[in-house]
Amino acid sequence: MELFQWLTLALVLMLGPMILIHELGHFITARRAGARVLEFGLGFPPRLFTLFREKGTIEVDGQQLLLPGSVRLPPGLAPGQPVEVRVRPSPEGPPRVVEIRRADRPDPQRPAGPGCSLRGTLTALEPGTIYSLNLLPLGGFVRILGEEDPSHPQSLAARPKRWRLTVLLSGALLNILTAFLLMVAAYAAGVPTRAFVQIQEVVPDSPAEKAGLLPGDVVTAVNGDRLEEGSTELREWIRSSPGEPLELTVLREKASITITATPVLTDGRGFLGVGLQNWPDPESVERYSLPRAAVAAGRSMVGVVLSIINLPRMVSSGQVSATEAVRPVGIPGILGFLGYALKESVETGIPFLALQVTALISLAVGMTNLLPLPALDGGRALFVIIEAIRGRRISPETEAKIHVAGMLILIGLSLVIITMDIVNPIIPWSWLSR
Repeated sequence: MELFQWLTLALVLMLGPMILIHELGHFITARRAGARVLEFGLGFPPRLFTLFREKGTIEVDGQQLLLPGSVRLPPGLAPGQPVEVRVRPSPEGPPRVVEIRRADRPDPQRPAGPGCSLRGTLTALEPGTIYSLNLLPLGGFVRILGEEDPSHPQSLAARPKRWRLTVLLSGALLNILTAFLLMVAAYAAGVPTRAFVQIQEVVPDSPAEKAGLLPGDVVTAVNGDRLEEGSTELREWIRSSPGEPLELTVLREKASITITATPVLTDGRGFLGVGLQNWPDPESVERYSLPRAAVAAGRSMVGVVLSIINLPRMVSSGQVSATEAVRPVGIPGILGFLGYALKESVETGIPFLALQVTALISLAVGMTNLLPLPALDGGRALFVIIEAIRGRRISPETEAKIHVAGMLILIGLSLVIITMDIVNPIIPWSWLSR
């Protein structure tokens, strides 16, 4: 039950907002660019219901009418169809639509309503943006008219190149900005400068099990010496003390107890049989001023980017194993990271790790979407850049086919990665199950 709880909270409170922020960047800039936004959805389809629709306009035989968001549009309504519209005069501007229906589908049971009736051919339809609530709580999405097809004057593809680039890149850039702000918040909230150790797992029939150590125990001191460097320090104690009893000060369910455990000699060093994870010392939290937090956040983000750039060199030099370098992470793996960070922050009362990990995920979402791969924002932006260099557009049909092929490949890879995350998770599910 705890596993489901932490994964759900991570999805709704951390990953979902990162996706929503990404789509919000596209939405805001598309509106600024003059492209028609068809829908902005909270969550992923299927749609539960429409929250509201902005007002728009229609034209019947060239006469413009205001279309309030509360007016329901017939399914499949499109320019060129005969319509019957009931309208009311408006004190300012064109008449307001009260009801609209397709005239080629008579409804003899339709009751009479207020306003006068207008019959004719629908010559233009500009419905307002739909704001919808959808079933899957995975952030949100935005539908923009004509992302590859420039045939409609209000389509995204018909906008100037500078605006198309702005719309395509704005989601990723907003994610990167959000990552920076979250990192600033993390440092301002307080950075733990010392670490204890949490026991994540206990090997059966090991010295740790015989001594009475349990998963979830937090070791705060060894032989009376308070831990400061977390798992690195405790691991050194264990390896250098085969056959020597270690008095471990342990926090268990908010009570402090002492457990004596004796490492055994294995492969020339001490072995206790525990899985270790750093656990922040609540008394060591250092809060940064906002200017100092901003500098530290910038350095952290630059460090992450440089690490990614230097990854091939680190693999070739043996600093990082090839297996670790090429291990991709999908939605389950990301939720595992976020869920564990949220769990630790809630249990310790220190928000730093949850904010830091969320910032890194937001940065990863932004950087990934900037990659020049088909179906990603960076891939779509690449087509705009190629158009600017060539002086003419690649045909919308060709571009659409390339993006569809890229999407199919990404979906296939995602399914493989998701399977890996579930079968062999980087963050063991047991860490979230207690």
